[in-house]
Amino acid sequence: MPEHSPAPTPHRAIYGFAFYILFTVLFFVYVAWAFLPVELGLHSYLPDKYFAVFVPVLILVCAFFAVIIYPAINLSLTPNIDSIASVVDLKLVLPKGAQFTSWSQLQCQRSVTTAHRNALPAIQCNLCETEHMAKTRSPIPPLRFLDLQEVNATYYN
Repeated sequence: MPEHSPAPTPHRAIYGFAFYILFTVLFFVYVAWAFLPVELGLHSYLPDKYFAVFVPVLILVCAFFAVIIYPAINLSLTPNIDSIASVVDLKLVLPKGAQFTSWSQLQCQRSVTTAHRNALPAIQCNLCETEHMAKTRSPIPPLRFLDLQEVNATYYN
C-alpha cells in the first residue's frame, strides 16, 4: 500500500493546474465585469456592479473581525495570569448571598483602616481564611468653573 504524502503526484498536478487555470479565468471575468461597461442586455442575469466592491470588502471586514478584533476582545476580558481570578471563582469562595461578582471589588481586611472597618460589612473568605470588604473610593469632586489664570499657572509654571 502506498504511503500518503503531500508530495506532488501526477494526479495532484493535473488537478492543481486545472484549478489554477479555472481561478485565473474567473478572476479576469470578475475584473472585466467590474470595470467594463457591458450593454449586452444581460442586466437581468448579472448582479449589480455594486457587488463588485461590496463582496470583497465584506470578506475583508469579516476576516479582520474574526482574526483581530474578536481575539483582542477576549484577551482584554481574560484576567492576568497571576490574578487569583484565573484560578478561583469568587462565587465558590464567598458565602451564599454575597453581592460581589469580581475580585477587583474586594480588598483584604488587614489593609483597611479602622474607620472604614465599622462602615462596611466584612465577608469571610473560605479560600484565604480572612475577611474581605468592599473597596472604598474617594468620591468624584463636584464640577466647578476653572479660571483661565489657574489653568495657565498649572500648565505653564
